[in-house]
Amino acid sequence: MFTNIHVNPSPSSAMATFEGIDLNNQAYQAKLRGDFPEAERLYLSAIDVKERHLGPNAITTALSQNALGEVYLQMGKMEEAEDNLTKALAVRSAGGPPFDAAVTRENLAQLAEMKGQMSQAKALRLRGAPNTIVCANSYCISKALSLGALKHCSNCKSVYYCSEACQGIDWRSRHKNYCPSPAL
Repeated sequence: MFTNIHVNPSPSSAMATFEGIDLNNQAYQAKLRGDFPEAERLYLSAIDVKERHLGPNAITTALSQNALGEVYLQMGKMEEAEDNLTKALAVRSAGGPPFDAAVTRENLAQLAEMKGQMSQAKALRLRGAPNTIVCANSYCISKALSLGALKHCSNCKSVYYCSEACQGIDWRSRHKNYCPSPAL
């Protein structure tokens, strides 16, 4: 028989949690404004606070690392994106909700696409099969889906979508820049 044991967090870890949340929220707002250098600065501060007080393997630390990785993708800083996303995936795969790990895998898959590594991108996405793959459209609000419920890019067959609408959005905003040319 298991017993739930509730431990009250120390005042310093509780304050760090609130400070980290506040920094994340500010960083997210900067990201929405397109101020990526400011978002980067704020996410780095959030990670520093969380690592010092909650540890590098805390789920909330991984959340900030994933968000920073997304900012680095938008900034074209591929090495920094890969470093943060890899750290986030290790934590999220070990103990977070499966959806969170799927989001980070998708981010790493998009990084692989940017590098022209389509087979690696597909393999990263398929690590969530059969039931934990997310739509490649970053603006999609769907949950993790099963492989059978998803559509794929008819050209590279490496990217998965929940609908034709999401595929069209992602094609115009991102994927067309990385998808190999169709064979003629």
